[in-house]
Amino acid sequence: MNPQVIATAARVGGEALRLASSGEEREGFAHRVEIVLLIATGLILTALTVCFLTFSAVITGLGGGKAVGFRSGSPTAFAVADIPAQYLPVFLRAQDRYGVSWAVLAAICKVESRFQPDPGTSEAAAVGFMQFMPSTFDQYRQDGDSDGTFDPCNPWDAVFTAANMLMANGYAEDPRKAVFSYNHADWYVNRVMDIAAQYSSTVLPAGKGIWPLPAGHVQVLSGYGTRLHPFLHMYHFHDGMDIPAPEGTAVFAVQDGNVDWDREKGGYGLCVVLDHGGCRTLYAHLSGVAVRSGERVRAGQTVGYVGSTGLSTGPHLHFSVYVNGQPCNPEEWLAAPSGNS
Repeated sequence: MNPQVIATAARVGGEALRLASSGEEREGFAHRVEIVLLIATGLILTALTVCFLTFSAVITGLGGGKAVGFRSGSPTAFAVADIPAQYLPVFLRAQDRYGVSWAVLAAICKVESRFQPDPGTSEAAAVGFMQFMPSTFDQYRQDGDSDGTFDPCNPWDAVFTAANMLMANGYAEDPRKAVFSYNHADWYVNRVMDIAAQYSSTVLPAGKGIWPLPAGHVQVLSGYGTRLHPFLHMYHFHDGMDIPAPEGTAVFAVQDGNVDWDREKGGYGLCVVLDHGGCRTLYAHLSGVAVRSGERVRAGQTVGYVGSTGLSTGPHLHFSVYVNGQPCNPEEWLAAPSGNS
């Protein structure tokens, strides 16, 4: 119930109380106004509780499952200040080639050598920029800068070799287990992951996704992050992006996956949720769905149609991506419009 309604009821009750001709009537009016206010307050608290529980259930449902491999988003200000500028492109390029988080690679380097190309040989006989045992480097060695040599003190070779090693040790299925293979200690894994979280506050799915609408619809009306909610009129975290398009426009699966949801979901209205193994994607405010729960879909397949169901101000697609239970910025992950029409 709108708070203005409560205020109006209070004013009307007060006026009626003033005009009452006897003490008994005034007492009766006051009692009735008190009951109305208590009921209205209870309804508001109940509605807020239901909204919170519904939103929590939706978020939990999108983020379930065990941790899987991920890439990292844009560097934080801390990363830019902490990582020498000449090495940041090396970590980013390794992520593109091997699908291993650049932030995890940079964190390993920070722990192992503090970004020194040749910190000397460790007590355990490890060498180079990423502190490899010589036999391990030979097993996974990569020529990162294509100069025809394999040098553990060359940042390009060392970082690409580390990425190759993590990939070979199952990073895509279990990133913590892959990091454990680098240095067999839980404290080491925790430290690397903590530093990686400081270097990039967002994670991205391991692969790339195609654009979820026809190529003519590329404008993002409202992006990922904190915004003024159009209905609640308060600042609120927006877990995806809104792309306007005419009602009935086809909506495409951004990757191969399985349909996990095909009906109403709270404020998202009619929506489809796809499970891609490494992430889940949400397509909300649809006017209709073209797939059913449990169905296998392919990238580019129509899964629904743009609409304005749920809490919506007009026809658009709300698109969200979740990795390991955390929302990520779809604009950092999606490929340029693919030409679907």
